[in-house]
Amino acid sequence: MEAKNFDNSQPVYVIGDVHGCYDTLYLLIEKLPRKWESQIILTGDLIDRGDKSCEVIDLAISHNFACVLGNHEELMLEYYHKIPSSGRGSVWISNGGYETMESYRRYGGLRKIHEHLEWLVELPRFLEIDICDAQGKRLLVTHGFGLPYYKVRDKESQAMTWSRLKMHNLQKEAKKRYGVFNVFGHDVQKEVLITDNFAAIDTGCVYHKTKPNARLTALEYPSKRIFEQAFVL
Repeated sequence: MEAKNFDNSQPVYVIGDVHGCYDTLYLLIEKLPRKWESQIILTGDLIDRGDKSCEVIDLAISHNFACVLGNHEELMLEYYHKIPSSGRGSVWISNGGYETMESYRRYGGLRKIHEHLEWLVELPRFLEIDICDAQGKRLLVTHGFGLPYYKVRDKESQAMTWSRLKMHNLQKEAKKRYGVFNVFGHDVQKEVLITDNFAAIDTGCVYHKTKPNARLTALEYPSKRIFEQAFVL
């Protein structure tokens, strides 16, 4: 999907999987050069596992951040029967959905859940932004590793949400000519992985209890400059 209303004279900041880490997201945005005036795209998985999923979605809506659908949002939508079932929705609660439901119980209640579901169901699986890097590559934002499906994106868009790096030959994908640069989350990295064709920017913020140096990452495009914020309560 082509994203509208982006100022191509200004950079875009793509932020990795937030997973309910509201306070960390807030502080990361405060680090960006233009702070809350920044053009922000979220790679999906705003929800689950962390304590403040409801607050994260509220923030995204209130500031009109662009966002692509993550696999955790897809599970939530299936659970609440907002999209046709693929059989995955039943595992949502045990995959971080419990924490999300608790955040709504504390913060928003049933009305807020349904308000947010209406926003989530409209999220695209990929966004193409007409901003080019030094090699002339336009920005492609997906949740999963979307680059291998780019040429069949209209038919295989769901794969762009669920695809993982280990499913593909990364050396070949890094060298192919797609005309786009894919920034995505989904696959947790110890360090941001950047190649000629793609960047994996999920640095595992929500896993702070088990992973040292867990943090939330933003990539500035087209410069590919990295901004990071360590997890905070």
